[in-house]
Amino acid sequence: MREARRIDDSHLWELKQLWDERRRALGISEPPTDLAAIDLEVQRQRLQQKAAAIPREVRQRMTFTSTNLRLDFEFLYPAVWQVREFDREGHSEVFILGPRNRDDTYSLAITVHVFPAQEQKGKYATVAEAVEDYLRKSRRLPNFREISQAHGTLAGAEAVELAISYTIPLPPNSMNPKDTPIIERRIILKRKGRFYELIYRAVEEDYYAFLTAFKTVIHTFEFRDRRVEAREFYPLVTQVPAYAMQEQGVEHETPQATDTQQKQE
Repeated sequence: MREARRIDDSHLWELKQLWDERRRALGISEPPTDLAAIDLEVQRQRLQQKAAAIPREVRQRMTFTSTNLRLDFEFLYPAVWQVREFDREGHSEVFILGPRNRDDTYSLAITVHVFPAQEQKGKYATVAEAVEDYLRKSRRLPNFREISQAHGTLAGAEAVELAISYTIPLPPNSMNPKDTPIIERRIILKRKGRFYELIYRAVEEDYYAFLTAFKTVIHTFEFRDRRVEAREFYPLVTQVPAYAMQEQGVEHETPQATDTQQKQE
């Protein structure tokens, strides 16, 4: 009988403690990402023990879609990255875990977080309020820097895009942790009483290497009801207004009436 191989889960506890510290620094009580990310990390450990580590090169992509009504969107993501959905207390999230960094201390991730707006008993009424609170909490992080901020539209909704950087000690619970630069890009939009946050987070050395994967998510992100609207029929011919058709009909009738009158005369 083959002896079962034990999975070393010590890194999971270190990772969880790191997330707990960052959560407390941001003043977030219990984010849904924690449990989902830990579950993904367990899967990553299993893959690693099977000598099937996540490839660093993005080749094939898959379409994300969900039966969760709050996750009412679709997008393309790297096929080999791991996906988990999470739903609790009105918050829904799809969490996509990517490769580990070179030092094997951090996993980059792409997240789409959906939460209620004020009209659905949420905290914020506008995108501006959500952005302001996000920046206020992020400024508590070590070596925080706001890189950029842009306003535009995404999937038919007004959106704000932010990029920030900060440092965190990695690996956690280490005698000699290294302050590691993290870059985070976040797009916030509001639609039909819900906020949507599309987030990409990675160590600085991996951020630009995998930024294309996040760009693909953004460029292909679409709400499902908008895709249905796009399939409606729109005539390609130039339509003639109804009054013009009526006037044209009268012009054809006029000569006939004149010919009849001439014959009678």
